[in-house]
Amino acid sequence: MNQNYNKMTNKKVFLKEMQNKKRKSQKNANIYNRSKNMKAEIITSGTELLLGEVVDTNTPFLARELAAIGINVYHHTTVGDNSARLLEAIEQAENRADIVIISGGLGPTEDDITKNILAKHLNVDLTLDKDSLNKVSRRYQTEKLSKGNYQQAQILEGSIPLKNEIGMAAGIYIEKEEHTYVLLPGVPSEFEQMVTGQLIPLLTQNTTENNILRSRNLNFYGLPEAKVAEELADLIHYQTNPTVAIYAKDGIIDVRITASGQTENECTKMLDEMEKRILKQLDQHFISYNSTRIQDVIFEHLASKNENLALIEVNTDGEVIDSLAHENAHKEVFKGGLYFTKYVNVANYYNLETIAENKKEQNEKMANKILEEFQSDYGLAVTGWGENQRSYNPMPEQAFISIAKADGEVFTREIDLTKRTYFARWLLALKVSDMLRRFLLELPQLEEEY
Repeated sequence: MNQNYNKMTNKKVFLKEMQNKKRKSQKNANIYNRSKNMKAEIITSGTELLLGEVVDTNTPFLARELAAIGINVYHHTTVGDNSARLLEAIEQAENRADIVIISGGLGPTEDDITKNILAKHLNVDLTLDKDSLNKVSRRYQTEKLSKGNYQQAQILEGSIPLKNEIGMAAGIYIEKEEHTYVLLPGVPSEFEQMVTGQLIPLLTQNTTENNILRSRNLNFYGLPEAKVAEELADLIHYQTNPTVAIYAKDGIIDVRITASGQTENECTKMLDEMEKRILKQLDQHFISYNSTRIQDVIFEHLASKNENLALIEVNTDGEVIDSLAHENAHKEVFKGGLYFTKYVNVANYYNLETIAENKKEQNEKMANKILEEFQSDYGLAVTGWGENQRSYNPMPEQAFISIAKADGEVFTREIDLTKRTYFARWLLALKVSDMLRRFLLELPQLEEEY
């Protein structure tokens, strides 16, 4: 009897141990799946978005950031400042996603309803965030704050406040049952800072068990996005860790590599290996890392050589001179420039011939003239000629770019703009900057028209 009882007891203990192991295995599997298959839905709140008065830049920015850490976004929703429709959007998102992210509605006015709606939906109270309240008090230099100011300083009880480095209202991060809810400000500058500085590190920590995440951006110029995707098709198709994503913005193709590992060295090694494979395909078009512009590469090189540059620009809307003067960290490198709306004005200024028979020779003369006038090491001349009859807006049909050196060398190239029906001002600036970069770094010029 005792022997049978012991057998039964041992069997129960064994089955209990097996159940515990199964639960533990399922728990580990759930953690793994959570890090690999999490879905987020982005809700933007604001009647101004529905009316087209404001363009939503927050959603694409956030979608790219989430994709980089392996979180999928399958739905975007925009609703006005309406309680019932916002609640409906939240409930729909809960049925489709693990993470519900809402942008907008955290301000001090009556139509900033997002916090109240979510608090009521989750059955939690609103409480004051002391740091936000102190920040508002310091900003307005008073302790007698308005109702709207107190509203901005409120967060959901039990949530993690996301620090706002720019504005007043803190963001909110809260986990409730099976979902994570995130509230972010609608102002793009506040939104982007909070996403990159607060939200992404928090999501990374909570969705990748014991791992850190590191990204590296490679910037390319001279190829369309489709061509870059074609060149990297195999890498993207078979990607696991690290991941590769392609983004296009204003003529620059950004290839982001994201690695997940337990140490910095492990991540760096994976990033380095993937970078080598990407550059093997696209090395001729690589320009820089992360947020470094083509113009920054030019200025860094000139600064390292203790050299400088001056520019004259004619009939091209002044985009080139603007791109060189804007956000220049080496003011001593770009000595300045002149812009003329018509070539005849340049001819009068420098006492040049006004007959446009040899445009190349005239452009080279201007490059030398600007070099002499500013006593610079390099003179850059950019001139637009003619009028493109196919364009929907005024633009030249061709442009000449000349780079003159103090030793007498001059390099010139012509750009045909007749095939374009739209003149993007930044497009010519990119072409000129890349030509100048290649000239200074003694790299081969791009042959294909892009």
